[in-house]
Amino acid sequence: MKQFIIAVVLGLILINCFGSMLGDWLGFHIMLGNEYLSPWENIVALSIIAVVFVIVGFIVAVSLAGTLIVGALAALVALFVVGVSAFWPILLLAGIVYALRRRPHALTD
Repeated sequence: MKQFIIAVVLGLILINCFGSMLGDWLGFHIMLGNEYLSPWENIVALSIIAVVFVIVGFIVAVSLAGTLIVGALAALVALFVVGVSAFWPILLLAGIVYALRRRPHALTD
């Protein structure tokens, strides 16, 4: 718990410092209405924009990965179907031989 409190305090200090530096060094200010936002409000606004970008990036990454996985599975199924369709006579013959060899032979008296 102590480390969490230290992390929160450090985060708040960093946000305040970076918000001030963003306005002072870069001259970057967000205006809402006719007033400039404070450094805290700048960071909150930029954080919201960053979260939106992260969500959009996650959706794109997941959809891209999903597309690649579905494409790979489709290719494997296609290769399986092509293999079975090319070698079905051999597979049929092997199945018949296997079935005949497993069947118990009738004993003649």
